Amino acid sequence: MNPITFSTLACPAWSIETIIAKASAFGYDGIEWRGGPKGHVQPTLSQSQKAGLRNMSRDAGLMAIAVTAYTGFTSNSFYARQANIDELCRYCDLAAELGASYVRTFLGELPESTNLSNLIHENIAYSLETAADYARSVGVKIAVEPHDDFVRSSTMTRFFHRHPSHPALRVIWDLGNTFAAGENPAEGFDLLKDHLAYVQVKDGKKSGDKWQLCSVGKGDVPLSEAFGLLSGAGYTGALSVEWEYAWHPKLDPPEIALPDALRTVRELLAAAQSESA
Repeated sequence: MNPITFSTLACPAWSIETIIAKASAFGYDGIEWRGGPKGHVQPTLSQSQKAGLRNMSRDAGLMAIAVTAYTGFTSNSFYARQANIDELCRYCDLAAELGASYVRTFLGELPESTNLSNLIHENIAYSLETAADYARSVGVKIAVEPHDDFVRSSTMTRFFHRHPSHPALRVIWDLGNTFAAGENPAEGFDLLKDHLAYVQVKDGKKSGDKWQLCSVGKGDVPLSEAFGLLSGAGYTGALSVEWEYAWHPKLDPPEIALPDALRTVRELLAAAQSESA
């Protein structure tokens, strides 16, 4: 059975204790912890805070699927890229201490009026490989998020061609982000299936170039098709609900959205597994 988790992007006002209690009460299997200055976890947490979070999660029967580092590697400056590599490595240490499997990173936005040149591609690839080498040494993996100028799977997979079998470098399949960029699930799955860390689930309604987030199962994202592809391939990894309440406070609050999303994901998963049986 695929573990179902949620990102703490959904509940910026909840304490760590509340997040763990609610995740357990709702019936989730784990948590995707948001880092950064506005997140719930950072490398600067004390040893007692890290131990407390890990122990509370263990006692509640919850896994930590990932911690999110808001790092990127598109800068033209070597020193800026190195600072981001160092930050990502600090988050690898944090993930290891919290018992998380992955550290989620972004690639960043391309500098203004700049295309994805060979130089930028090599800079990003080198940064990812350096961080992934360190991640491997502490027992975690890097999970790259499709975002900004790197949403489409065809762009993401370029970074796996140079070192396709790195054991600590993976990619997240964000079903909402890729669909909003005009990609269909079959295309995304075919490109990413050999590199998947886990799958992020969100939904939204698309009208022309406009994109509006909505409750999971109520929008235009072909979730049933995506779940069918995953189930048919025997995917057993995590499905993580990304409810972007921190960015969009007009959405339903987490105490409403998260239980509803869990119920819908379970229904979609059961239907997909039934069809592929």
